[in-house]
Amino acid sequence: MTKKSKFIITTVWILFSRSYDAYCTNQLTPDLSKESNPLVSVLGMTWTPLLITIGLLTIYLIYAYYISVFKPKDLLPKEQGYTFSEFISFTYLGRKEKWTSLIYKFPKDINRFNQWMGHNLTQCLSFAGLVSTIMWLLINHTDFYKNIHSVALIYSILICGCLAIIYNWNRTMYKVYLGNTNDHYN
Repeated sequence: MTKKSKFIITTVWILFSRSYDAYCTNQLTPDLSKESNPLVSVLGMTWTPLLITIGLLTIYLIYAYYISVFKPKDLLPKEQGYTFSEFISFTYLGRKEKWTSLIYKFPKDINRFNQWMGHNLTQCLSFAGLVSTIMWLLINHTDFYKNIHSVALIYSILICGCLAIIYNWNRTMYKVYLGNTNDHYN
């Protein structure tokens, strides 16, 4: 599959799945009283600010994905000897730190941030679209699922899935890094 095809398919999927989620949410809870999205349940957003926020974030993500696909930047360290933990922080921050720094620090280079988000958050949003689409299909077309559906179940699936996606991307990139540094120094 070409880069262009992959980009188009992924972008269409993200736009479709986000739209389908909003449509189904509106059908179930037009006043958002049953919505569990923290933008609504914690921050108290109504439809207009919610859709604007999600729309802007989706547009940014598609832009970051475009950059990562068509204008890629090497996020790997040039020096050898990085541990996996140091490597994870380097791909995101551009410097050697503990992996936990990903939780509370941002890269100083916006291009690095865009590349990292384009690689990782695109996959996470695609996964979230899959989860929400399956969830809505089960809610709308089965009886058994309604008995097991819960916010905790959906958010557990989303968090675990996104952590696995980010871990796997870093593991794959670490293997590339190890191959590159071994080839360079042999």
